Amino acid sequence: MITIRPARKSDKDEILSFCIHTFSWGDYISRVWDYWYAEKNGQLFVVESGGEKIAMSHVAICPDGKGIWLEGIRVHPHHRRSYIATMLLAKMLEYGRRKGAREASAIVDATNFASQSMMEKNGFRVVSKWMYYNALSTPRQQESNARIANADDIDDIWQYLQQSKIYRLSGKRYVKSWQWYTFDHRTLLNFVKEERVVVTSLPIDGIAIINKRGYWDRSNILQIVYLDIASASSLCRLVSFITNLYLDGKFDSLQLVCYDSKRVTSFINKFVIKEEEEQFLLYNKQFKP
Repeated sequence: MITIRPARKSDKDEILSFCIHTFSWGDYISRVWDYWYAEKNGQLFVVESGGEKIAMSHVAICPDGKGIWLEGIRVHPHHRRSYIATMLLAKMLEYGRRKGAREASAIVDATNFASQSMMEKNGFRVVSKWMYYNALSTPRQQESNARIANADDIDDIWQYLQQSKIYRLSGKRYVKSWQWYTFDHRTLLNFVKEERVVVTSLPIDGIAIINKRGYWDRSNILQIVYLDIASASSLCRLVSFITNLYLDGKFDSLQLVCYDSKRVTSFINKFVIKEEEEQFLLYNKQFKP
């Protein structure tokens, strides 16, 4: 008999034993298990069969309370193709509805066709495509007239975003710890207050949202978690400014996550020293009233 239940502390070692070679580089579940287990605004699920722990997943309530984020579906290799992932997906959606969520979102690697098929069969649709770049090489210090935005820039930034094709096609999202959340006016106000918004000089023709705190157990990483540019020159100014932040802060690595536009990525290939890159599909499902 298959049972899906909230995780227990005692589940950890058995679950992690098969969350090792999920991707070519390994897996991240060992790094996030304790965070997910202790999280108050979410639920870590475990699937048990005959006393054996055979699968897991995690669902989190989004900051605005209107949506849920789905992640970390893992199934033991001996139990795959048994619709266990689909059962976990249904359990997470049920959890979200009970919490009053209106929608659910998740990302899937562009090469993971099995997961893409599962999402689409369960009523999810692709909202946007995103690229991830990891720049491990040390870039050079460069001059730039980009700067950290202040309260006086908020109206100009918001006006720029309302007219931005990238903002619309990205699903109006930004990234936090590999979870995609709504980037609205309130979020912009908070980001400006936290000095996380980088803009080109007036008139604004480029915006980047940065994260200096890293994520999970990696604190010394500088990330660009939203990027919106009008031209190659605006990208160059933003990247140059953030590169200087990276060098001055002595971060271990510089990561960029952005909407996958051919125009944007072609510019990025010219200005960003990248060591790794991956493409992700952002899925969303609206709950029926």
